[in-house]
Amino acid sequence: MFRTALAVLVLTIGLTTGSLAQPVADARPLEDRVRDWFEPLVETRDFSGVIMIRQGDNLPAALTFGYADWVTGEPMRADARFPTGSITKSLTAAMAHQLIDEDRLAPDTAVSRFVPELAGYDRVRIGDILGHTAGLPRDVPPGALADSTSDTLVAWLADQPAPGAGPHAYAYSNVGYGLLAVIIERAVNARFETLLTTEFLIPLDLQRSRIVRQDGSTLAGVPTGYSAGPLPLDLRAPMANTPALGASGLVAPVEDLLRLADAVASRRIDLFEPDGRMTGSWSVEQLNGETIYTIQGSVPGYSAGISVLPGRDITIAYGTSLESYPNWEIRDVLHALALGLPVAPAASRPATDRLTSGHLEAVGTYSGSPFGPVALRQTEGGLDLVLTERDWRFYLTPTGIDTFNWRLFNTDMTLERDAAGRVAAITANQAGLTGDGRAYRLERTDLPPLPPAATETTEN
Repeated sequence: MFRTALAVLVLTIGLTTGSLAQPVADARPLEDRVRDWFEPLVETRDFSGVIMIRQGDNLPAALTFGYADWVTGEPMRADARFPTGSITKSLTAAMAHQLIDEDRLAPDTAVSRFVPELAGYDRVRIGDILGHTAGLPRDVPPGALADSTSDTLVAWLADQPAPGAGPHAYAYSNVGYGLLAVIIERAVNARFETLLTTEFLIPLDLQRSRIVRQDGSTLAGVPTGYSAGPLPLDLRAPMANTPALGASGLVAPVEDLLRLADAVASRRIDLFEPDGRMTGSWSVEQLNGETIYTIQGSVPGYSAGISVLPGRDITIAYGTSLESYPNWEIRDVLHALALGLPVAPAASRPATDRLTSGHLEAVGTYSGSPFGPVALRQTEGGLDLVLTERDWRFYLTPTGIDTFNWRLFNTDMTLERDAAGRVAAITANQAGLTGDGRAYRLERTDLPPLPPAATETTEN
């Protein structure tokens, strides 16, 4: 869920799959190309996880990278389980479609029919929620819910402005899928996790997968999740995971994600719309003339994804436990490699340097970010960049005098100082995973004007 939200924000400065193509192709087996491409990212502590590849009826190739715990050095295991974030929406949508087929729900059914506490939602329809056109907010603000119970979510929604009749413009909504889970529970009079387990996990042989409301990282077999952090490890614990029933909660080994891919591709779970689009957070993409069915998701510290290439009879699934710049373009790289397209090596990022008092002078608020207003705040070990509208926090790695790297997007940030030596702006150059750069400039918003004498000196 978290990853999907940020990925949509990143579209304003995002990279395109086309940037992956290079002049020379590589004819080696796919698993060899994948391993060789990702292995250098382990050495720099930028990638950790499991990638599985199945071609035709062959047994899947399981590639492991990095560590289940970077502190203890416990190696990653192929059977590790990962919180999968928005991949959960596959099962939420499948359950809703099943109830629609059984005439227990209908696309034009109003939310208030099953959730009368939401009296103002009498024009919000189930079909619009499925398609992210209900006009609902993207996420519940951090700390707004004391827990992830259905009644808590309903009580919070009752205090929010109700959207009018849809369909509205497409706007991805984790809140919507949370509400859809509540509707499903009430339509069947059963707990959401139990329904998904009995209707999908057991019949599809997803025996080691679980649907949970709490932080999935606490389950047995889940690697320790990390995000960028200060030295000596260059990693730290990720942000807290906000509960998200219906939109998130599936914890699965990568082998089970391959089985889920089979169910979607064979339409045992039918997420295809009559016009060829897909629901449940899946999308249909075209690359080099070939169709790809794909989904990705994340929670802080973890990401996961599935891609089905029906024309090649190739299925790829992955789970990761390290939140760094490779995460945002894993699928693009895997798709290109699967189609035999040449892919340039991953863009490098600068090495970590020591934190100085000069870096700390950047603490303040800024405008001009494609993510909305941001703040730089001092935290244990250094500086965090905070997306203030969501309170999402990311460590800034010092890389030199007056320079940082925002490791999540491999974005180099350089401090600009005014005539008085104050940090007045920050230039940002995003290299991402493939080196196709994007640039923007953050303007400091909390500095008082320079005194006249300083201004005159600057003009002279």
